[in-house]
Amino acid sequence: MAVGYSYRLEREENGWWLVRFPTVPEALTEGETEADARANAADCLLAALEGYIQSGRPLPREAESRGPDRVVLPSLVTAKLAVYETMRSHGWSKARLAKQLDVPENTVRRLLDLRHNSHMKAIDDAMATMQTELPIDLPPAPPKRKAA
Repeated sequence: MAVGYSYRLEREENGWWLVRFPTVPEALTEGETEADARANAADCLLAALEGYIQSGRPLPREAESRGPDRVVLPSLVTAKLAVYETMRSHGWSKARLAKQLDVPENTVRRLLDLRHNSHMKAIDDAMATMQTELPIDLPPAPPKRKAA
């Protein structure tokens, strides 16, 4: 299931467009045009989520939403957020995960860097080390067609 965050677009008095994420108040951006504002939304959201990770805070969650005013996170970013939340729930530090994986702590920092192109094997290894799995759902099977 894709993880995403809804946002609201608001026209400002100066004609620019403001983007606000209701569940992520730190994510605030704007654009000269509506298209610019929408284009800036994803980068703004990533920056805010990186701040949550750096400060060790729980990630904001929202009920599932659909629609055009929503940033859907890339799968790799979602997987990295799952590693982070698992570490938090287990009370593990970056140093502890690094020690358990027998890697330098810098490797775990890169694993939690939402903009670093980590390998999925590293995510799988981290989750397995914490004795959990990365939850991924397949889309529902299409309905079977009746034979004519």
